[in-house]
Amino acid sequence: MSEKNALITWGGWEGHEPEQVAHLIASMLAEQGLTSDIYNSLDCFDDAEALTAYDLIVPVWTMSKIEKHQAENVSEAVARGTGLAGCHGGMCDAFRESVLWQFMTGANWVAHPGGDGVNYRVKIIDPEHELNRGLDDFEVSSEQYYLH
Repeated sequence: MSEKNALITWGGWEGHEPEQVAHLIASMLAEQGLTSDIYNSLDCFDDAEALTAYDLIVPVWTMSKIEKHQAENVSEAVARGTGLAGCHGGMCDAFRESVLWQFMTGANWVAHPGGDGVNYRVKIIDPEHELNRGLDDFEVSSEQYYLH
């Protein structure tokens, strides 16, 4: 079996710390045996054929703009079997003006109903469950996402 590889590209709004998130994702993928090429530009989406050589594409972008041909190239790679992954605002709030991107990801960010930076207390109900082992109740500051 050949080695799996990922393309990670980051940029856009700095509030989501795209560079740090890109490197965090790369380290997580490395733990699973994937090598990652990391770019801080969308130029890596210019070559449609090169994109199909990747097993996974991970855009870490928020509130940015993508050229039509770049979105088309990513969409074609995904249609041919390349995986697409993202987290938080880095996927469905990446390129608000690209309808093709919205169709490909299945959603587009609209708003934070109830505000941004709302404090929540997470209570661990079953501390013996394998997913919860070692976790205690904790506080988190987050927001709700409304997508359409």
